[in-house]
Amino acid sequence: MSEPEQFPPRQQFGLAAAVYAVRPDGHILLLKRGEGTALAGQFFLPGGLVEHDELPIDGARRELQEESGLVIGELYPVGSYPMHIYGGLFLQLTYWGVVDGDAVVLSHEHDAHQWVDPNDMLAFMTDDVIASIAEGKAHVTALLGHIRNDLVTYLRVRPAGA
Repeated sequence: MSEPEQFPPRQQFGLAAAVYAVRPDGHILLLKRGEGTALAGQFFLPGGLVEHDELPIDGARRELQEESGLVIGELYPVGSYPMHIYGGLFLQLTYWGVVDGDAVVLSHEHDAHQWVDPNDMLAFMTDDVIASIAEGKAHVTALLGHIRNDLVTYLRVRPAGA
């Protein structure tokens, strides 16, 4: 006797977390991915894989500290989106919080950093720019579209002045 078909079909995702690390002036931290990493040469939020038995919010806090040397206070949820990276499907959870200070110490995974106004970042993320970065790769186009939508959510949920 065969087992009944599952509905909906089971999907398995790895879990990742990223942080909108916000300075008191409202600028957010972006880190440039180093050679040999996924999407090398591009700027992204600090973040990475959540470890086994680690809460996503703790993973976000840890990844920020490991990748930038920054410590962050309270974290607040922003959103989530799927992403295909490192040959697998991941669910990315995003958080935001205010950092104390802006002296970044980069990890070996990154080549540079910049603090950007999130409104300027959103204005930059046009369909043409996304297409240029993606170079015809559908999964990169989808990822950048999700990132743009997440940024819109961040701008909506953050309190005025953050």
